[in-house]
Amino acid sequence: MSSSRILAIDPSLTCTGWAFFDVNSEKLLGVGKIKSKSPKFTLSERLLDLQNKVRSLYIEIKICSSDFVVCETPTSIVDPSAVFKLEQVRGIYEVLAREFKAEVPGRINPRSVQRDLLGLKGKQLNRETVKSLAENTVKHLYGKVLDELGIGKEIHKNQDIVDAILIGALALTKIKSAKRSNSNVAEIFVESKKKVSSLTQ
Repeated sequence: MSSSRILAIDPSLTCTGWAFFDVNSEKLLGVGKIKSKSPKFTLSERLLDLQNKVRSLYIEIKICSSDFVVCETPTSIVDPSAVFKLEQVRGIYEVLAREFKAEVPGRINPRSVQRDLLGLKGKQLNRETVKSLAENTVKHLYGKVLDELGIGKEIHKNQDIVDAILIGALALTKIKSAKRSNSNVAEIFVESKKKVSSLTQ
């Protein structure tokens, strides 16, 4: 039986960051970005282009039934039209993952990342401070691997990849916890969602 892997996604219609992990070794296997067509094209054309690129990525990394695909979830609705577009982007990643027989156990809330990986509690810090903490955490956890992948010195220019790595790191702890306790992976993600909801009310 092949080892389980996690593809973590920080979804965006403009530029999606992704990070690929091995569950058993906890090693970061690869990172990258997927850019869709520019806004001068129709939304339909951009989504189709993105769908083709996501399918190509899944084929390239050989996503299969032992793997997991986990996207970041939205935190708040400021612009409903933007949320609607972004949900279509998430849908592409998740529906295609299921088509390739991968498991889609749930999503990761960015506030869970901030609490569990960055150690942030209480009042929400400004965006630049959070971005700096996120970048430093990723360098600490995966700096050597990122250097090997040739992106270490450029990681500060790739916030999409930083976010995807952190999503994957948290997803990894949840999936490993579920495996150790012989629990249903999807239930672990549902419990996490309830915890975040209680913290933000």
